Amino acid sequence: HLCNRQDIGIMRLCGGPASGAMRALNATRHAPAPVSLAPAAAARILSFTPAFSSARGPLSTRGLPKFVARAVAEKSVAPPREKIFTADPANNISDYIYEKMGMNLHQQRDHPIGVIKQAIYDYFDKNHPGKFTKIDDLFPVVSTVQNFDEMLVPADHISRSSNDTYYVTQDTVLRCHTSAHQAETLRSGERAFLVTGDVYRRGSIDATHHPGF
Repeated sequence: HLCNRQDIGIMRLCGGPASGAMRALNATRHAPAPVSLAPAAAARILSFTPAFSSARGPLSTRGLPKFVARAVAEKSVAPPREKIFTADPANNISDYIYEKMGMNLHQQRDHPIGVIKQAIYDYFDKNHPGKFTKIDDLFPVVSTVQNFDEMLVPADHISRSSNDTYYVTQDTVLRCHTSAHQAETLRSGERAFLVTGDVYRRGSIDATHHPGF
């Protein structure tokens, strides 16, 4: 997963065992730089020093590198409010989280997250040409069955708590991981695929955590 912290522009790689793709990106905690990419791509990432005006207000592009300014200026397409804010008593989604939805930084070619995603795609295309289907546009609202049951999450696991997960209704949530799409994608007939998307987990915001990433 790639951190989607639009407010202050922090990136991080997290979760899962080291893979060939991650090693190819040199994304280890001991690496001198966050990633090891082609010089042009690395230069774009390392020059990413945004100066956003406000966490909740409009984003200012003044003083940003041109590629960052373009990414910030692109209009996001948020889901219709009625699909996110419901009358269900279980709904616990805030306006702050809704404002983050639809930004799709992973789909912006020149954004650091988009650059890293493309580097991962390139790795798989080079080492396994034509094998992996790329999926990066799935709707972030999934059922609790997809998000928990099909991932074999126990019924009493803490991650099911409304303190940890954003509920749209009692039976639907903002996905906590793109793994929520694995079972349905396998059932569709796919056997090798890469799924990218924004995910949401309730929690306090600090230097290394954000509820949307």
